[in-house]
Amino acid sequence: MNAVRAKVLCGNVAVIGVLLALPSCGGGAPTVTSVGKSVTTLQKTFTMTNCAGSNFAPRALPVEPQDWWNAMPAANRQYPFAGWEAFQAGVGGCAATRLDAYRAVATFNLASVSQLKGLVTNAELLVSTRALPSGTGTILNAGPLGVTGSVNLFCAASMGGIGGLVRFGPNDPVPTTNPTGNFEMLGANPFPAGGGTVYTLPTSFVAGPVSNATHATTASPIGNGGSIYSTDVTTSVSTALNGNHAGISWMVFSNFETNLPGALTVSAGTDCRTSVEFQLKVTHR
Repeated sequence: MNAVRAKVLCGNVAVIGVLLALPSCGGGAPTVTSVGKSVTTLQKTFTMTNCAGSNFAPRALPVEPQDWWNAMPAANRQYPFAGWEAFQAGVGGCAATRLDAYRAVATFNLASVSQLKGLVTNAELLVSTRALPSGTGTILNAGPLGVTGSVNLFCAASMGGIGGLVRFGPNDPVPTTNPTGNFEMLGANPFPAGGGTVYTLPTSFVAGPVSNATHATTASPIGNGGSIYSTDVTTSVSTALNGNHAGISWMVFSNFETNLPGALTVSAGTDCRTSVEFQLKVTHR
């Protein structure tokens, strides 16, 4: 049907009674757009409680974080890391014990989809474990076993070392990100706080709705033995687009990222650094 003729007929459908015969009158099917992103991996070193001091240096790892990052294939840097790596030499102590925590940050380029303002019907943030670490399935104890102050470090099956998701509000400082993947060692600086926790994950994988999520989130297993977390971020994305924001950011944190209360119960290293993939899918008219 000629496009001009179809437009005329649609405008006069009440008169000529041919609504069901015009497939173009109601508009096309909704479109799903994947929003482009840039990412960064943040790293911070922790030791044992009360081990601080100007003359104290944490135990050197067999492979230091920057060297680990430098040796990584460029394609892998596009999938930032969350989780931790724990290491202890000998019986443990301030000079022998170390924990490195990692956070994964993604900023989505809303400027590239600014034309969707007012057209978004649904937005879904997908966070998945792209690659699980060698330490998956391990549970470490730190501190005197069975004594108050001891903690367990979980490198959970299907989840690795990811602990949950934080959002960044429009006025929150966001780490520098890059489409090819940044790496930043924070040193004495803290991890960024973000603007609020979206969800905190349990210490073992549970499929279904994530009970404590501030935005509806569902956990599902995926074929590589990992897991994926789908969050409804429709309101956040629509608000950001309406406010002409250039980007919108989220951060995955580790399930353990603080000083250890005491020595580990094993002498060795455990790698629970988990490669994370972020996707933002926007459904629009």
